Amino acid sequence: MFDFAVVGGGATGYGLALRLAAQAAAQVALIEAGPFWSRRRPRPAWRWTTVAQPGLNGRAVVLVAGKGLGGAAAWGGGAEPPPAPGNLSVFTDALAVRVLLQGRRATGVEFHRAGLVQQLQVSRAVVLCAGALQSPPLLMRSGIGPHAELVAGNVATRHHLPGVGQGLQVPVHVAVPLRRAALALHRPAESVHLVLEQPASRGRLRLEGKDPELPPRLDPDLLSEREDLEVLMQQARQVLEGLGRRAARPWASPLSELALERLLRERAEAGPGMAGGCRQGDGPLDVVDAQLAVHGIAGLHVADASVLAQLPADGQAVAALGAQLAQRLLRG
Repeated sequence: MFDFAVVGGGATGYGLALRLAAQAAAQVALIEAGPFWSRRRPRPAWRWTTVAQPGLNGRAVVLVAGKGLGGAAAWGGGAEPPPAPGNLSVFTDALAVRVLLQGRRATGVEFHRAGLVQQLQVSRAVVLCAGALQSPPLLMRSGIGPHAELVAGNVATRHHLPGVGQGLQVPVHVAVPLRRAALALHRPAESVHLVLEQPASRGRLRLEGKDPELPPRLDPDLLSEREDLEVLMQQARQVLEGLGRRAARPWASPLSELALERLLRERAEAGPGMAGGCRQGDGPLDVVDAQLAVHGIAGLHVADASVLAQLPADGQAVAALGAQLAQRLLRG
C-alpha cells in the first residue's frame, strides 16, 4: 500500500514524487510509460497523428510529447537518478491504464508492465502528471469524462465530467524555404520560421477505445480561428519585407492575400508543447478546481499542462503546479 501514486515521470511528475517521498512517513509510487534515462540512446517520445484539419487544407499533422523518466533535463544530462529503495518506488516502462475507483474516491492505479497487468493501491491520493495528450485519455479510460463519448469508447461511466478532453491548445510553426540567393545573408539559413505560440483556436481529443495502446482521436482544429491566420500572415509579410521579394522560394511577387493564406495553410505544422484537456476552474466544462482536485472525485488530482487554459510561457509554470500540489497534499 502506497500513500501516493504519481502517473507521469516527466520533469513535473518526477519533481512532485521526490517532494512527496521526502516526507519520511510517505510511501510514493511513480509510474512512467517511458524508459529510465540513458545518455546513449535518443530521447523517446509519443508521436500521434491528428484527424484531417480543415484549417490546414485537410492535412493531418503529428503531435509530439516527451516520454521518459525525468523529462528533458534528465535526458540532457541535467538531472540525477532518483535516490535508491527509500520511500520512492519507480516503475518505468509502465503504461497507466486507468485510475482505480471505489465509488467517488480514487484508490489506486492499474498499469501494464512487461506484458502483465498490475495494480497498486493508495491510501491518500493519485496525481496525474502525464501531460495534455495522456492525462485526459487516462481519465476517460477510468470512466471519468463526457458520458456519450465514454459510451462510444465502450467505457462504463463512473463520473460524468463533460470538460475532459475539451479546450486542447496546440502551437503552430510554419517553415518557409528560401531561395538560393537568400543564402547570402550574414547567417545563412535554408528557411525562416513563423511561430504562433498562443493560438486562439481550440480543439479536443476523444477516446477511441479502452485499449491504452490505442491513440485518442486528436483534433486540435489548427488555424480554425481567423485571427490565428492573420497573425501568421502579418509575420510572413514582415519576413518578406526584411528579406526582399526574391528571397522566399514559394512566394511570387506581388503575392496576393489568397496565395499567402494558401501557402501558410499548406506548410503549417504543430509545434512543441500542448495545453488543455483538463481545464482548471469552476465552470461547467472545467475538470479540476483551484486545488487541482478533479471535480467530484476524492483523492484524484491533475498537475500538468492539461489544466492550463493556455500554453505557459515556459516549463516553470507547470513545474510550479507540482510544487504547490505537493505542499497541499503533505499538509492534508
